[in-house]
Amino acid sequence: MSEIVEYNENNYREFEYETGVAVIRFYATWCTPCVQNAPFFEQLAQLFDASVKFGKVNVDQSPILTLRYQVFGLPTTLIFKDGQIIERLSGNVSVVQLQQKIQSYL
Repeated sequence: MSEIVEYNENNYREFEYETGVAVIRFYATWCTPCVQNAPFFEQLAQLFDASVKFGKVNVDQSPILTLRYQVFGLPTTLIFKDGQIIERLSGNVSVVQLQQKIQSYL
């Protein structure tokens, strides 16, 4: 099971310099689809061991990161491999779809 880390402008370099796969979800507390989809993201993190890093970024608390990664719609999920963005998914994505995408990068 992988833990979901809350990233912000002070600790985001942890996933930028991460080797392997990191899945980062940008969200807002006022975003209804984000709130509805949050349990599915938590469920997804439980499907993978600690070799896959999971994190989330609150766009209201981290506006610089939101601009840096060009997040214009919510929720947005970024998949990193060895510190590079390899996939960008906007909107709600099913657990199965996201699981398949992550597995394809392992």
